[in-house]
Amino acid sequence: MKSSAVIKTALLNYKENELIHASKLYRKELVNQISEAAFYKTLERMCKSGELVKIAKGTYHLPKVSKYGIVPPSEKEIVSAFTKNGTGTVVGYALYNSLNLTTQIAKSIEVMSSALESFTKTIRNITVHQVQIDYSKSIENMIHALEVLQNYYTIQDMNYSAFIAFTKELADEYNEETFRKVISTISYKKSTIAFLQEILNFYGKENNLNMYLSNLSEYKYPKMEELYETARVSI
Repeated sequence: MKSSAVIKTALLNYKENELIHASKLYRKELVNQISEAAFYKTLERMCKSGELVKIAKGTYHLPKVSKYGIVPPSEKEIVSAFTKNGTGTVVGYALYNSLNLTTQIAKSIEVMSSALESFTKTIRNITVHQVQIDYSKSIENMIHALEVLQNYYTIQDMNYSAFIAFTKELADEYNEETFRKVISTISYKKSTIAFLQEILNFYGKENNLNMYLSNLSEYKYPKMEELYETARVSI
C-alpha cells in the first residue's frame, strides 16, 4: 500500500479541525508500515494539495470547509486538544478570569499538558507547556491555587472579595498529599509555599509546610489580615 493510502486510512480516526500530533500518530500507528521520512514527505504533499492543514510545527488538522472557505480550529478546539480526558489545564489570565479574580481578558492562553511531546508549543495565541502529571480534579485545583498565589502580585485589577472567597475554598479543600504530588513535578517559589501556609494557618487548617521553608529566610507575601482589610474597603 502506498504511503499516502496508509496515512489517509490512519486519518479516518480524526474529525475535521481535530489536532493531529504527527510524531504521536507515526509512533502509535504507522511506525511499522512506512518510513519516517516517507511519512513526513507525504504530510507535506497533503498540505500542498489541501487535504491537510499545518497549524504549527508537527501539528496538523483535517480542513473544515464552509461555503466561505476553510474554517480554522477555534481557541476552544485547540485548548481541548491539550486538556481533554484529564491531560492538561489552563493557567494564566484565562484561569484568573474564570475564577472571577480579575476582569482582565487574556490576550494569550497558557496551558499545562501531558499530551505535548515537546517542551513548549505555540499555536496562534496559545502556548502549551509540557507538564507530565495526572490531571485529576484535585491535582488541577491545587495547580490552580499555586498558580494564583505565585502570580498574586502580577494579577491586574484584582477582585479582593473574590480572592478572599478563593482562599477560603483553598483552605477547605487543601490536601497535603495532593500538594506533595504537585510540587514533586512543578517547581514553585518558596514565597508561594509561604503564602499558602499563611492562608492555611489563618483558617486553622493543619499543614506541614514548614518542612519546605527555612526559618532563616524572610518570604514576601501578603498577610491575610491585610487582605481582609483591602477587600473590606474595596467593596
